[in-house]
Amino acid sequence: MDRFKLAILFLGPTIMIAAGLQGMRSVPLTFVLFYGWLLLVPLGSFVLRRRAGACADSWFQTDRKRPRTKSDLLLGIGSGAVFLGAIVTAAVQFHPLLLNIPRLKGLLQEWHFTGEHMMWLVLVLLVLNPLLEEAYWRGYMLRKLTDARVRPAMAVFLTSLFYSLYHVLSIMPIFERPWNIVLVLPVFAAGLFWGWMRLRHASLTGSVLSHSFADAGIMCVYFLYLS
Repeated sequence: MDRFKLAILFLGPTIMIAAGLQGMRSVPLTFVLFYGWLLLVPLGSFVLRRRAGACADSWFQTDRKRPRTKSDLLLGIGSGAVFLGAIVTAAVQFHPLLLNIPRLKGLLQEWHFTGEHMMWLVLVLLVLNPLLEEAYWRGYMLRKLTDARVRPAMAVFLTSLFYSLYHVLSIMPIFERPWNIVLVLPVFAAGLFWGWMRLRHASLTGSVLSHSFADAGIMCVYFLYLS
């Protein structure tokens, strides 16, 4: 695979977050740019391959060579519940260290994460975010790398690394120093875990479910301390 194209695919989501959040300072505009990239890039690749007569990408499909089991579903729900509990517990125990609530409320208002459309933004984070992020990183990008004969372990590492990269842009302003740097590590670890799930079960179902629960934990913290 062309290295320049691969670099664009890796860095595109981060560029969209930077443009929307740090550039235009608007969560709604960030969502449009970011989720537009996650959706349209794989979709465009699929359409171009179909027009060229190539075999369509199967990055979102379950591998039919493996028997369907409930293990990925149960692992997704179980791990997601653990993530949710850990996030809420950490917030309850350590929020005086992690969050400057008055400053953070002002920041969220500046980012337009308030007002009458706030519930729609929350629904996007709970439903659209886990689906599109998992489809892009653990589906489209992971398949791109493995098809290019990158070792599976390295493919999981790279997708997790660049998945974590744009989270730095949102985590750094929200949490207090030095915890804002430390908290990127759990994001990276979650990416490794969801990549492992994808390879183990050849399905995105479990990782999407686990990711959804983790995002629900983040929203619980928002409603506990910031709403």
